[in-house]
Amino acid sequence: MKRIAVLGAIVASGMVAVGVTAQGLPGITEIEHVNGNVYKIFGAGGNTTVFVRSNDVVLVDTKLPNSGESIMAEVRKVTDLPVGMIINTHSHPDHMGSNNELSGDGVEVVAHVNSKARMEAEGGPFGASPVDTSFSTQISLGEGDDRVDVYHFGAGHTDGDAFVVFPSARTMQAGDIYAWHMSPLIDPGSGGSMLATPTTLTAALYSIPDVDHVIQGHGGVSTWEEFRSFVQFNRALVATAEQTAQFGGTPEAALERLEREPSFAVFLDHKIKPGLEYGGTPWSRALINLRVAFQELRGEEPQLIMGVEDPLQE
Repeated sequence: MKRIAVLGAIVASGMVAVGVTAQGLPGITEIEHVNGNVYKIFGAGGNTTVFVRSNDVVLVDTKLPNSGESIMAEVRKVTDLPVGMIINTHSHPDHMGSNNELSGDGVEVVAHVNSKARMEAEGGPFGASPVDTSFSTQISLGEGDDRVDVYHFGAGHTDGDAFVVFPSARTMQAGDIYAWHMSPLIDPGSGGSMLATPTTLTAALYSIPDVDHVIQGHGGVSTWEEFRSFVQFNRALVATAEQTAQFGGTPEAALERLEREPSFAVFLDHKIKPGLEYGGTPWSRALINLRVAFQELRGEEPQLIMGVEDPLQE
């Protein structure tokens, strides 16, 4: 069996902070053009999306702590405009860890109300991170080609997951409810729910218009049709968990049923994703989420499960 270096979880102040070392996590790579005025910076935590507006730059997520200088070095390859806004897709420190380094006078920080509560909580390993503007269901920021629409449809990876849309570029940053094009990591300690995930994703799929490019929370950029297939897989995962549990089956039995559907093969692959050397395979993540779904269906308190062994890992 090949070694899987699973990231440790640090639970503090109700927030799960993913503890990462340079040994396990890929570093920041060169900024990539996505579409229009939207760019992506991979590595050192979650993807950072860069949206160049008329007078400033919007950053979506700021990676792990101490990444601000490296993020700005990549931003400066495409624009000299100042950062005017930071939007966080959720409260995990691999997505908002460098907020305090990058925010300051004139920089507006935006997050969902549930994420705001955790980000501003004292006592966490990375300290409090202030949020200037919060929202419950939807907020529009800016006008015309500079407009950014931010949506919340319910729980998934956490209970503060935000979908950030750049209408002029027909592009969306999905955060960790959609990372690596495989079933998401569910963090119950931050309000995450596997049973709620398909409903949340379905609402995003049918409520957000005119998107062609979907930036994953970690990983690459997908088409809208690829995102649709991801939503369909997670709907099937929960439905299969419900059907299997009803007749006394196990998560492993539910996984076997999912494996019989050829269209789900990409979500049940046994290969480690490039840049995910510290994590597991799509197959192992699906099994994790079936176990979380079973816990929720049984009325048990769901647990954070960071990894399980994939005996066929390539």
